[in-house]
Amino acid sequence: MSADVEGEAEPSPSSGEAQFPNRRIITVALMLAMAVAAMEQTVVSPAMPTIIAKFNGVEIYALVFSAYLLASTITTPLYGKLADRLGRKRVLLFGLGVFALGSMLSGLSRSMPELIAMRTLQGIGAGAVAPIVITLLGDLYSLEERARVQGLFSAVWGISSIAGPALGGVLTDHLSWRWVFFVSVPFGLISMFILATRVRESVAEQRHPKPLDWSGAALLTGGTAALLIAVLGGEGRSWEGELLLLVLAAGLITVFIRHERRAADPILPIDLLAQPAIAASILGSFVIGGLLIGIDTYVPLFVQGVRGGSATDAGRSIMPLFAAWSISVFIAAKLVPRWGFRKTAVLGSILIAVGSLGLVAGAIWPESSRLAFFVGMAVIGLGMGPTSLSYILGVQNSVPWERRGAATGAVIFSRMIGGAVIVGLLGATLGHELAWRLGGTSGLDVSAALRPETHAQLSPEQLNLVRLAMNASLRDVFLQIFVLAALGLGCAVRLAGGRAVDRRDLMESHAEHPDRIAAAVES
Repeated sequence: MSADVEGEAEPSPSSGEAQFPNRRIITVALMLAMAVAAMEQTVVSPAMPTIIAKFNGVEIYALVFSAYLLASTITTPLYGKLADRLGRKRVLLFGLGVFALGSMLSGLSRSMPELIAMRTLQGIGAGAVAPIVITLLGDLYSLEERARVQGLFSAVWGISSIAGPALGGVLTDHLSWRWVFFVSVPFGLISMFILATRVRESVAEQRHPKPLDWSGAALLTGGTAALLIAVLGGEGRSWEGELLLLVLAAGLITVFIRHERRAADPILPIDLLAQPAIAASILGSFVIGGLLIGIDTYVPLFVQGVRGGSATDAGRSIMPLFAAWSISVFIAAKLVPRWGFRKTAVLGSILIAVGSLGLVAGAIWPESSRLAFFVGMAVIGLGMGPTSLSYILGVQNSVPWERRGAATGAVIFSRMIGGAVIVGLLGATLGHELAWRLGGTSGLDVSAALRPETHAQLSPEQLNLVRLAMNASLRDVFLQIFVLAALGLGCAVRLAGGRAVDRRDLMESHAEHPDRIAAAVES
């Protein structure tokens, strides 16, 4: 496969790597696509307390996020395979189109179940964005260039993420919560226009293409869906039902792994997971995804449900994390080539763990939570840049070009499934603890405590009771986030050590001894 800007000479497909004569135009289109995904993940969070206050359904609060994450997660590996067969451009255009449609329909939703369904459609489209964009960056740039460009993309992600919560809060307070879904549509349309008009792509035909692994995709979908439903729990569901779902998930995932080992063209490269450095990156990305989505989901809930802030205040509470992230990734881009993947990731993981303690402290002493949250979120952001960059670059640099898409898709898949599963676990903690602490109170509308304009629906005693219960329950959620951060540090120390060396340089220096390449990368 090769791709280039329209009007340019097409590169020779025998070169083994996609060559792009005009990288700037393509990079701009990819930045816009990434901005769409980044803004969507953060612009919705400040509006969710308002949405559940309108529709009720605090018991399925996490499902609005998890449905989106599940849909985007299970489609990520499939999009990676389709991109290899149909071309990056076509698949990315399709994903952006479905995402825009889902965004519009989400904004027009009339109930919580309907919103969850439309968020699922959004997720189906979003699954194409991150893996294809990041894979293309791996094709476009060398390791040293990629570290810098990833920093630029992380800045775009950070700016979009910073703008998202603030914009989401303002739109919710001054217009309507529906606009938090409409706002991302123009960005998607602009990105689609640039890709459709400026990028020309040709895909080499295969005489005997391997069959697409639809069976593997079905097994993966069923296994992850059963796992997520079990993790989220449900009102009135027995423990036997939960156990049955977990057994079903374990069975489907086991069959999936066995199937992938025999598949001619597997959805996920199981053999790559046997490499310690890649396995550490996959597990670390799982933790990173859970931490990020967990913080993005439950910090705004603390601000509104405990501190009594508005949607705008909830949006501002997330800004320090993404602001610090966008700064730290530029520093990490210089550290990775010098320090290597392991040292850089360990530094970032330590910062994430220390910052997580700030969230715990803020919940223990609510009167000081504003300062504790600001410092904690900033420190977490400073750690996210080095850690996430080390994971993705470490994996891309450990595999040859023809497997880069599959390996990148595996990292993105792990990060997204981590977000979906962990946010569900945290939601289960919140739901069970709230039910336990408020179990003796009948007719108490918890959602009324989430917006200043609905506080009058509760008596002062009831409002204080809900806030105390919410505070204690979210404290335990933040403790779980700290434990996850500590586990992430364990993943970081398993990355490849030594100075990072571009695999392309290894290929050239060991061209006569290919057996040395894997050993050099592994070290």
